[in-house]
Amino acid sequence: MKKIGIKFLSLILIFVVLFTFFQMYFIKNEVYARSAQYTQYIKSGISAFPESYQKKLAYLKYLHPNWEFKAYYTGIDWEELVSTENENFEMKNTIHKGSLLDPKGLCRCGTQGDAGYYDASNLMVRYYIDPRNFLGEAMVFQFLDLSSATDITRDVVLSATRGTYLEKYTDSILKAASEAQINPLHIVATIYQELGRGTDGIPRAISGTVSGYEGYYNFYNVGATDGAGAVERGLAKAKELGWNNPEKALVDGAKRVLANGYISAGQTTKYFYKFDVVGNEILTEAMGNKTYSSDKFYSHQYMTNVRDPASQAGSLYDIYADNGILDAKLTFLIPVYNNMPASNSKPTSLTANDGQLYYINSMKKYGIQFRNSPGGASLGNLYKDTIVAVIGNSGSWSKVKIYGTSNFNTSTRQWNYVTYTGWVSTEYLAKVGTDVPDYRDQVDMGSGGSTPVNPTDVYGKADIKLEKSNAIVTPATTVKNMKEKYPNCVIKKADGITIDDEKAGIPTGAKITINGTTYTAVKYADSNGDGIINSGDLLKIQKHLLNVVPITDPNFISAADVTKDGTINSGDLLKIQKYLLRVSDIGL
Repeated sequence: MKKIGIKFLSLILIFVVLFTFFQMYFIKNEVYARSAQYTQYIKSGISAFPESYQKKLAYLKYLHPNWEFKAYYTGIDWEELVSTENENFEMKNTIHKGSLLDPKGLCRCGTQGDAGYYDASNLMVRYYIDPRNFLGEAMVFQFLDLSSATDITRDVVLSATRGTYLEKYTDSILKAASEAQINPLHIVATIYQELGRGTDGIPRAISGTVSGYEGYYNFYNVGATDGAGAVERGLAKAKELGWNNPEKALVDGAKRVLANGYISAGQTTKYFYKFDVVGNEILTEAMGNKTYSSDKFYSHQYMTNVRDPASQAGSLYDIYADNGILDAKLTFLIPVYNNMPASNSKPTSLTANDGQLYYINSMKKYGIQFRNSPGGASLGNLYKDTIVAVIGNSGSWSKVKIYGTSNFNTSTRQWNYVTYTGWVSTEYLAKVGTDVPDYRDQVDMGSGGSTPVNPTDVYGKADIKLEKSNAIVTPATTVKNMKEKYPNCVIKKADGITIDDEKAGIPTGAKITINGTTYTAVKYADSNGDGIINSGDLLKIQKHLLNVVPITDPNFISAADVTKDGTINSGDLLKIQKYLLRVSDIGL
């Protein structure tokens, strides 16, 4: 009896210990347990957002008065969101171990997927899931409402596909967009994201010639899970779905994958494709508060790559910028969470002990050169937002330190990393912690910040100079300014249409007749001839510098040469950027 009693007590003790352990475990892990339901609603205008969003949105409104911003209040607690997205680190949010990726971006778990993808760290997930980190002119396109009706013409779609394997499918893309009731540029950007944008051949997935799957096409990579044989797995799915010609694959795929699968379920932006934080319907402002069961959230996520919304935002932005429609009426649907922290900075292993921290602020699509000496041989490319520590300077060059990952040590559960040092052009660096200027004083925050603001009304000095056959004007000069100086002048666009709107900017290439003499307008920084100074002008100059689309017209060459040094170079890009950020003006 004594022995039985001891055994019994031992069992009781073990039970108590185990119970206590599991109780503590579940208490710890249920701190941010999912709510039973979420109440969600949408409000329009900049003033509808929390203050931490407003400054950046006001600046975007300043650049693009036709853009509309809507706050999507999710009803989800921030820490609950992060906890759920990091759940078990089972490849739910991944990141590629690039050669120059800071180790703090990778999870200590070391879980590896296909083709060099690993679990992203908690800090990296926090950074990419925080909408406030992506309210720049290009990155905000991950919040573009893809369900809203937009006037996208055939010419625009053709321009977006020209020179690529998609060009011959332009009409099929338009048909797919019409039947699926989605933005056709969304289709183009998705295909480019899935199959690449190369011009050197047709991707195997849509070649129709893959052995065993001849005559089948998969534009959206449906079923093409990562790893060897991905194309074949995707084509097996295409065969199952009957996608036996390109148009059927495009149209039915757009309905199944983009519309019925996601947009009709309320996931109407690239961000919502990745992060399933909305109800199972398209929510509108007019619907008011709607309550959804939490079991419909978090699991319906199109991709695992945590950086994919940002990447696809860049693709969408490029399409809109390339086709001159950045200033169209666009709607951006941006999520707001409960109890958000003040900020979620991009994680880095660098500290103040390593030197002053900067980030790459380049507009260059393919990054900037990281060199072994000032102007020396390239060591690779550094992309926008890469964090570096400046440890020295030489003229217009900065010596910087960066950290990169090496291998994962399974014993210590740590990533090893190596330190790289090299040189970058100082003009592409901005101090960590700097931000866009506060334009809330200039942008009408009443009426939800919806009142359009002409940039020339809030910044810059208007000035005019007649020189030979040109009328040279500053970026701030308007039709009103010209008529005040020359009351009887007539201003016409290059196509001959008279410009009557006094608030309108004077576009480069316009014809201005003064006392019987006609001059051609040269507006500094207006390199694309729309009369407005914005990112489109930067893009025009970038394409010139890359010799993609050279600027040949002498008037536009003069407009792009804002530094007036006789050549178009990176100094002109920097000058325009500083003008847009109100750091310095552009005068005559």
